[in-house]
Amino acid sequence: PAGAPVRPGKAPRPARLAARLPRFLLPGAVAALLAVAVVAFVAVGSRGPTGTPAQQLRTWVVNAQLGQSIGVLTADDHDVVRALAAHQGTNALHTVCAVLYQEAQTANDNLPSPDTTVTQTLAHAYGLEYDAGQACYRGAGGNAGLLRQSARDRSQALALLHRVLSRVARVTGRSVPTTTTTVPGGSTATF
Repeated sequence: PAGAPVRPGKAPRPARLAARLPRFLLPGAVAALLAVAVVAFVAVGSRGPTGTPAQQLRTWVVNAQLGQSIGVLTADDHDVVRALAAHQGTNALHTVCAVLYQEAQTANDNLPSPDTTVTQTLAHAYGLEYDAGQACYRGAGGNAGLLRQSARDRSQALALLHRVLSRVARVTGRSVPTTTTTVPGGSTATF
């Protein structure tokens, strides 16, 4: 405050704090406030997944949009096959292959799941989809070896994605729809 005496080498104390709290209580008040903050932080930070393993996985499937991710990757795999079969050219093949590996990266960002088996299988499948997209992209100019590798990787990835869907159905008791379309009325299918 204006006109408060300033002691040499010491900063002036705020008038409000000094007036409300005796000096000997200040360290205790700070410690108590710090303890409350730590307890609140730990309580919020320790809130992990709740519920049964089935409920945790069900929640993750919905939040990660697993069905849509698998549906998109499956459609991307078919787009690569169609582009190759129709001899659509290097540019068209580059496009569908790039979409495949980008979608695989996007899907991978939703890991981990609360189920270790699902996480490991999806990580392997997404890695294969990514590798398939990369091999396809690099082989688009006519490298038959890379295109064959892409086909093998896509095939293995699809098998793993089906294994994940089976695992999720066993754990949760529900099948995961993998369509990327909407139901009438504009809403997406629910899990």
